[in-house]
Amino acid sequence: MLAASSDLAPRFWAFCNEIKNMHLLVIFGTAMLGFGCYMVAKPLQFSKGIARFSEKKWFHAFEIITRLAIGVVFLICADKTSDATLVSLLGGILCFVSLFLIVIGPSRHRRFALLTSGIGKNFRILGLFAIVGGLGLVYLGLE
Repeated sequence: MLAASSDLAPRFWAFCNEIKNMHLLVIFGTAMLGFGCYMVAKPLQFSKGIARFSEKKWFHAFEIITRLAIGVVFLICADKTSDATLVSLLGGILCFVSLFLIVIGPSRHRRFALLTSGIGKNFRILGLFAIVGGLGLVYLGLE
């Protein structure tokens, strides 16, 4: 077991070294673009999806862990990308949001998600911003 864990760090750093240009931004931007398209095309379903997701037992932990993991990877690998400042900023924001979610706790997080899900058709406007932001990140990643 100890040998397996001692191999983890070198493999992780090798993974970071393999990242060319801005693959992280392309992946993140593509996901953002996909969510944005869904928000524009089906804002009410997106809204209902948020409400349903917030009812899951593991909702709060999942949101914290995923944001923190992606944020940490962005921070660690930022200097391997062509726009380290942007990647570091995104990583820092994701980590901050994770810590903020820990501080507010699961009940307030769930209330916020339900409140947010109530904006309904206005998700179209937010979806447009997500599309523009996602396209921008993909562009930077492919540049």
